[in-house]
Amino acid sequence: MNATRRILGLIAPYRAQAALALVLAALTCLLSFPLPLLIQELVDQSVRAGGLSPVLVLGLLGVFAAQAMIAVALARVIGPVGLGVVRDLRHALYARLQRLGLPFYDRTPAGAIISRLMDDVAVVQALITSQALAMLTDLGTTVVVLGVLVTRGLEVTLAVVLVLAGYGATFLFFSRHIRSGSTEVRNRLDQIFGQLKERIDAVLVVRAYAREEAEIAEFAGRIGAAHGPRLRVGWLGAALANLSAGLNGVGTTLVFAVGAWEVCRGRMSAGEAVSTATLAGLLFGPVTRLADLVTVFQQALASTERLGEILDMEPDVREPATPAAIGRSRGLVEFDRVGFAYRPGQPVLRDIRLRAEPGMKVAIVGPTGSGKTTLMNLLLRFYDPTAGEIRLDGVPLGRLATAELRRQIGVVPQEPILFARSLAENIRYGAPTADAAAVEAAARAALVHEFALALPQGYDTVVGEGGYKLSQGQRQRLAIARAFCKDPPLIILDEATSSLDTASELQVQAALARLLEGRTAFVIAHRLGTIVDAGLIVVMDSGQIVQAGTHEALLADRDGLYAHFCARQFSDVTPFERRQRDPAGRGRSPVASGANAWQRDVAMAGREVLTG
Repeated sequence: MNATRRILGLIAPYRAQAALALVLAALTCLLSFPLPLLIQELVDQSVRAGGLSPVLVLGLLGVFAAQAMIAVALARVIGPVGLGVVRDLRHALYARLQRLGLPFYDRTPAGAIISRLMDDVAVVQALITSQALAMLTDLGTTVVVLGVLVTRGLEVTLAVVLVLAGYGATFLFFSRHIRSGSTEVRNRLDQIFGQLKERIDAVLVVRAYAREEAEIAEFAGRIGAAHGPRLRVGWLGAALANLSAGLNGVGTTLVFAVGAWEVCRGRMSAGEAVSTATLAGLLFGPVTRLADLVTVFQQALASTERLGEILDMEPDVREPATPAAIGRSRGLVEFDRVGFAYRPGQPVLRDIRLRAEPGMKVAIVGPTGSGKTTLMNLLLRFYDPTAGEIRLDGVPLGRLATAELRRQIGVVPQEPILFARSLAENIRYGAPTADAAAVEAAARAALVHEFALALPQGYDTVVGEGGYKLSQGQRQRLAIARAFCKDPPLIILDEATSSLDTASELQVQAALARLLEGRTAFVIAHRLGTIVDAGLIVVMDSGQIVQAGTHEALLADRDGLYAHFCARQFSDVTPFERRQRDPAGRGRSPVASGANAWQRDVAMAGREVLTG
């Protein structure tokens, strides 16, 4: 959509106020018309009568006073319009951002998004609240005064046309370069905001690796890269303003000279010459201000175009025209020959065939980059498969509303994401209508209740951004409590205990065991001891399922990838730990023992890890 049309569309909901503003602006323009006439009459009467006319002086003062009062009323009317447009624009942008899929966030830095939501919107606000009105008033004044000037004779008209042609050429030349420069400046600011957001989030890493000076130098480099385009835009704006001011002086002088010449020839009175020069000032003054405003206008157009890129963007995952309704899911999940590629020709998943029965615990293991997380992202419908189909209770996911689908699923990530809200608000985030009793029940089930009561304000304690006031184990249990409170029929666990100490892991494992009861669960596992009891273990490699079965069945295939993982992971168990688990001495090393002893050793070690 054209940027100017978009701005007009933003103003459309405020038609009444905008119309009133236009009427007031028109009155301001019309009040410019009697000024030169009153001046003309004042000068001519003074010449004829040899004195001033009090009535004409009061008339001039009255016109100026009326213009001032209308300007105040105009500001009062247009202010709420600008603020309303900004509110609506930010709301529309945020709503669009919430609906865009993960591919948009994969390719767009968070800082760039914040830059557009805040900085670009502020530029548009400046245009609408003040500059646009000044521009309209000056344009109206220019039209009115120009209409009067052309009645003052051919010579005056030619002088005015000559100066306006100079204005037009100057305006067209500079405005194009100012707009392209403004776009470059906004893009550079995106990069600056992106680095700023990233480095603030990673402040611990920056400190730990003593990279402060390097980061300062890099940030200075980015600011320097933006400094040149900003200087260029500023120079272009200043050059346009100064050239316009020069043309103003030239134009006023030409008109004054023509008027004086006409007085000498007896074709104009002294009052007409003065009023003609006044008219020229009223004409060229607004034109000069228009030149000043063009920089702001072009910057606003550039910002509007950038905002339009987001507003016009369609979500990668489309909502069905007529969504199917399934109520509360039974938990039957089917992957039917599913394939997926982030980029055409570069498949990440190939021919995935998987069936999870209601209430089944399905563990997904495999090396880094094998497609485990991508598989779960497809189940959540963050992306759509590029081949095959995923079904929930026999219904293809594409036929379900995304909100309805995601209400059926609870997610406990490896790194719990908490908000700078109270502990209770974090628990009920997935179930906003949950009452205090439901929150407490979820907290008790996730072993959160005890440490919640020990906090300064109990459940009302604000946990801080990212939950920094809590330990890693407490944050993880809080994420589990959130899933409990939502009470979904399906659960996705992304190795929720991998970064915990032994004591915290035991508590989280106990909470997870309660959470998974009666629910279909998908567990992305890196520590194999946590999934030996899974009803189905799926082994992935290079985007394909290479093995599937129970722990014992997979372990029996000593040449399989799962057995290799187990051997590598459980061989790290120390002799002391092995003796503690197996005092009778049965726990030999996988290399030294036979096949049966090796299987028993690995299985025992795995169960020890699971049970503590």
